[in-house]
Amino acid sequence: MKKIFNIGFLFAVAAGFVACSDDNDAGSSYLRENPVQVVSSNLFFNANAQKGGVKFTAPAGSTVSVSETWATAELKNDSVVVSVTNNAAVDSRSAVLTIKNGADSTNVPILQTGAVFKYTGEKYYVVSDEATTLTLPYTKVGAEPAISLADNGDAPVVASTEDKGNAFVAHFNANTTGEVRTVNLVLKNQDKCDTIMVTQGSLNDFIGKEYHLYGYDLLKLTSSTKSMDELVTQISGKLVKVSDSEVALDVNNSEMELHFGFDPSTLSFSIKGNDVILKETAASGVTLRKTAIWDKDFYAALAKLFNQATQAHSAGKLSDDEYNSFVGSTVPAIFDIFASRYLSMSAPMLASKEDGVVMGLFADSGTNADFIGKQKGLGELGFPINNFNANMLGVYEYTRVGQKDKFKKPLLLLQVPLLYHMLPQGSNAKPADLLRERAKVSLPMLKAMAKV
Repeated sequence: MKKIFNIGFLFAVAAGFVACSDDNDAGSSYLRENPVQVVSSNLFFNANAQKGGVKFTAPAGSTVSVSETWATAELKNDSVVVSVTNNAAVDSRSAVLTIKNGADSTNVPILQTGAVFKYTGEKYYVVSDEATTLTLPYTKVGAEPAISLADNGDAPVVASTEDKGNAFVAHFNANTTGEVRTVNLVLKNQDKCDTIMVTQGSLNDFIGKEYHLYGYDLLKLTSSTKSMDELVTQISGKLVKVSDSEVALDVNNSEMELHFGFDPSTLSFSIKGNDVILKETAASGVTLRKTAIWDKDFYAALAKLFNQATQAHSAGKLSDDEYNSFVGSTVPAIFDIFASRYLSMSAPMLASKEDGVVMGLFADSGTNADFIGKQKGLGELGFPINNFNANMLGVYEYTRVGQKDKFKKPLLLLQVPLLYHMLPQGSNAKPADLLRERAKVSLPMLKAMAKV
């Protein structure tokens, strides 16, 4: 088999075709015209099995042959019908059709392109716990793709698959494990693979389970911090159902309750700013704890602003009153902006059989840009308001004065919060390793960001 690396070049070489004669008479003083002449040719094929043809002129008694087994030729009067088989390989290929008449012959090139395959569906799907059919569309020319069945250990996740010619159809068994499960389906054509992740679950798979909100608290970061482990903070509790679209993390040994929105179509949890997660009433007044949503680059901008003000105050360029106003009014106002109910983060949940956990990494929900873009004051202070990317969860303390809540201090600034639950067989999973792998953060990076 010949691979075609430059079909255009081959066409140029073969444009006039190749005709030859066995007249080798040394005494011949003239050139005789080859009587086998091609009138028209259609022998350029895509990768599918198909037919083409050649029309020619020649005296009676012509024969035809083809140089490769994947192509065949049938002589019909003054025409040749050429049939090619399906080319499932990604490389193109060539053959030569020879039309022979006595001692004379003409060669005509046969060209067939390599197979083409393209998966056109999504890379990530969520299906319900019920028995489900999932369609994975593709386009192909000549390709012969295959789908590998996924198995989840004790019970097969995929009952069967079908190839419809333009899509694979995967039939999922009902998920009766009581846990979310995630599997990979692999579409393979030659050496190219497309991996499709499918998560199967429902709200009931989360309710009543012990979940942990885990991350690195930047408020613990100092210049003397030597390990990321010193920053680890974990909030644990059971998930309880509030409604079909809302759950709460009932924190262990605390009155604190974190509220999450739930989207069954994506199996994702979301958390908003300005959510009251704890309310304590005492003789001295009412104390509240509320959520806030941050971007690490905004926190870096605040750290830079604070350092500049401190240095200016030390150098006498900022008066005591100005500095106290900055610390007592400007900084709390900046913090307060991020405790807005218009800011949110979301975490699509998936199961890792290898790690033995169900988990989701909170990231920007994609709905924050409009609110942040309106904070022109932040832009004037050097905050990158056109590039907000929520990746930090804050918890603030407020005191209620009359009908107004007054910001007191931040209690928590959790970098790349991870929500996870240990599967029954996953007792050896290490959340620190999971978070480092997925969050791509390091201690020097955090220190540079926080200016410590």
